[in-house]
Amino acid sequence: MATATAKAHRRSRLHEEEEEHVNHERWLITYADMITLLMVLFIVLYSISQVDLAKFRRLKEGVAGGFGGNSAAGVLSGGAGPLQGGGGVFDAGLHGTQALTSAQAAQAALADANARAAGARQQRSVLQGAQQEIQRSLDKAGLGDTVRFRLEPRGLVVTIVSDKVLFNPGEADLRPEGREVVDKLAAAIGRLPNKLSVEGHTDNTPISGRYPSNWELSTARATTVLRELIERHGLSPTRLQAAGYADERPVATNDTPEGRSANRRVELVVLADVTAALNDIASGNDPPVGEMSPKITPTTGGA
Repeated sequence: MATATAKAHRRSRLHEEEEEHVNHERWLITYADMITLLMVLFIVLYSISQVDLAKFRRLKEGVAGGFGGNSAAGVLSGGAGPLQGGGGVFDAGLHGTQALTSAQAAQAALADANARAAGARQQRSVLQGAQQEIQRSLDKAGLGDTVRFRLEPRGLVVTIVSDKVLFNPGEADLRPEGREVVDKLAAAIGRLPNKLSVEGHTDNTPISGRYPSNWELSTARATTVLRELIERHGLSPTRLQAAGYADERPVATNDTPEGRSANRRVELVVLADVTAALNDIASGNDPPVGEMSPKITPTTGGA
């Protein structure tokens, strides 16, 4: 009996000792884990706040290109993405830089537009001066009525009537009068740096004989004038090009003899060169200035 009581007493004391060793501060482990996670979070946030804006912008563009354009970029930029209605991830830090970049781009675009407008005005003045010189040369030779002028966005178009001036009907060999007209034109335009386009045109009357169609005739006439400029006047072949348009670009109706006569023509186009004008502006050179001549007619379509 005493022995049993002693055993029970010992079990009771062991139970009490075990209860005394229970860890009632286990919550500190959870708290320490939370503090560690918070510290890691703040470190990550700090590192993100120091992101390279240029690299982040390239990242946005790469994401947009790889996943389908602006809609994919909306996730990062806060645009029309899946979750509309607020700034994108870390986008607030980019607004100032983007605004500055946009302002600089707009200013650069405006400066470029102003420079090109100035170049176009200078080139127009150059072409008007060339037109006046050509007209004076032809007037002195009594050939002032053989050409017409018009200004187009591509340059100064000098129209030479083919009939009884450049060529005989259905032929592509220069007449003596035509060679004299080309001589006067070459003397005036040879000093310009602009490239030149020689273009042949016919009316819609079917042709027979040496040339199978008006396409071949118009091209042969343009090439004849081009060779005249190169072989007799020494113009660089790199400046010249030739084309034949048959009856596809009329300037008058083909229903009347007068209209068909106007459509049978060769046009020498002094192509505008805004780049050369910009270089002249940069170097301080002044172009020849000429007033608009009554013989210049505005562009109304066609060649």
